[in-house]
Amino acid sequence: MLNLLLALIAGLLFPLAFAPYDLWPLLFVSLALAYWCQHRAPTPRRALLTGWVYGLGMFGFGVSWLHVSMTDYGFMPLWMAIPFTGAFAALMALFYGLTFWLTRRLLGGGALMFAGAWLLLDWVRGWLLTGFPWLYSGYALVDTPLAGLAPLGGIWAMTLAAVVLSATVVALIEQRGRAAGPLLVSVVAIAAALIGGQLDFTQPSGERQQVALVQGNIPQDLKWLATMREETRDIYAGLTDGLPEDTLVIWPESAMIEFYQDIRGFVDGEGEAVAAKGGALITGLPWRDQSRSPVTYHNSIAVVGTHHDNGVYHKQKLVPFGEYVPLQGLLRGLIPFFDLAMSSFTPGRASQPNLHALDQEIAPFICYEILYPDLVAERSAGADVLLTISNDAWFGTSAGPLQHFQMTRLRALETGRWLLRGTNNGVTAVVDPHGRVVERLPQFERDVLIADYQPRQGDTPFMVAGAWPTLLLALAFVVLGRGRRARSLLDTFPRR
Repeated sequence: MLNLLLALIAGLLFPLAFAPYDLWPLLFVSLALAYWCQHRAPTPRRALLTGWVYGLGMFGFGVSWLHVSMTDYGFMPLWMAIPFTGAFAALMALFYGLTFWLTRRLLGGGALMFAGAWLLLDWVRGWLLTGFPWLYSGYALVDTPLAGLAPLGGIWAMTLAAVVLSATVVALIEQRGRAAGPLLVSVVAIAAALIGGQLDFTQPSGERQQVALVQGNIPQDLKWLATMREETRDIYAGLTDGLPEDTLVIWPESAMIEFYQDIRGFVDGEGEAVAAKGGALITGLPWRDQSRSPVTYHNSIAVVGTHHDNGVYHKQKLVPFGEYVPLQGLLRGLIPFFDLAMSSFTPGRASQPNLHALDQEIAPFICYEILYPDLVAERSAGADVLLTISNDAWFGTSAGPLQHFQMTRLRALETGRWLLRGTNNGVTAVVDPHGRVVERLPQFERDVLIADYQPRQGDTPFMVAGAWPTLLLALAFVVLGRGRRARSLLDTFPRR
């Protein structure tokens, strides 16, 4: 029972390493305690329970903000939203239960095998049933020397290193300094991070470009009302009017709540006004595609109002219940939460081209998509800059939007490119290729962030190889650990 309590406490410590708390040393404390608790579990079944309790603490605290969208904007009573959020946390916790079980079942708790299993199941969590790539360990280390691993192996290498380092400390204590394998891997990881942090894999390309990120700050409970349509247009038109010449203007996700096909005259007119001053306008808005049957609807971002620049991108990674409803034939109409505005979108094709504006190639990502590192790395090849638009107003003043922004910064590091982030109510910001925040607007204010960025070209090692080298290394830790376990068992048999 004491071991389970310690696992729960360790899981609760984990989110404190992330924004908005930013107590990143607690990440290593949490991971070390996780390994210690796993190692103390007497049986694989007990290890499964211990890992699940750890994950329950991690997600129960770390994503407790999910209930905000359900209660404040999804019209779900609190007594129903809390169990929904708890059930989701319990489901996600199973991944860590499986991590503990796998390590205990195959090796009795080896440090490298623990780290390898952790990473592999984190990766599975990121794509299974569209995935939930949230709170990977490495994200808490974006402002530490271990961030030097990002251009080499992405968030995957940072996460693997964090778990290895934490488990190695426990292994050294338990084995009185004889954990040679984990210690060697830890030294190599630290050296690679220090070297990676000093290298530039991408180069400046062309002149610096001025950008204006428009933050409309329209309250979420009013945003989707038909009576707000004219006022919304006036807000964005007013904030855009008078911006400097030669500026790339960005409106956030669903800045306009009407389909482009219904308000083409307005948005194209705004785009033409910006283009007349040597700039370009890119906006998020819903899109209706009537070229196919049945008609499809998309959450989109488009360059509007000029024939020289062009492009529209339809979001690929849709958020369950927010943008589409799984099993909608069964769930639609049961409660208002299953009938949210704009929850019938169709995902865009993977083969869509990037956007082009002001003679630049812009890699676009809408909201949640920026959390898929391999998707971003793939679309960034040839792009001059990364652009992500979002509407985190769904989660109010909770930790959710700040966690989202912290994780977004890793994409700049992984690709060696500037990242532009436009949102409805924050965090609107410009991030440099080292993941540093150059400029940002305060949350919950109506304003325009005017800054500049440097287009860049070139590929980082992570862009070339993706997650696979790190995943194979993690798999090797598991396989080699299993082999050592088999040899140790053979040594227990009498020899003739």
